[in-house]
Amino acid sequence: MTKEDKKNQFIAIRSMYLSDSVKRMKDIEKLYPTLVAKSLGMNHSRYIQKLYNPEEFTVKQICEFATLIDLDVQVIWNVIIKQIKSQKRKTI
Repeated sequence: MTKEDKKNQFIAIRSMYLSDSVKRMKDIEKLYPTLVAKSLGMNHSRYIQKLYNPEEFTVKQICEFATLIDLDVQVIWNVIIKQIKSQKRKTI
């Protein structure tokens, strides 16, 4: 895969966030998971697990992900916080 291909795939993920299509981290599960996982230095299954349980991402991983997709990290944090709050409500 060329560097340009990777860039285009990261732009697609970024666009999902910018269009407010990502309500939970797991909403991006099907968007190039192997590429993102490798870029973040983790294996595919661990990445998917963290999408479903975003509190397991490290601060560094979230910052690296934001850099990869050229997005303000606060946008990603907002999605994670909403997802965690939603999960807590379901367990109460």
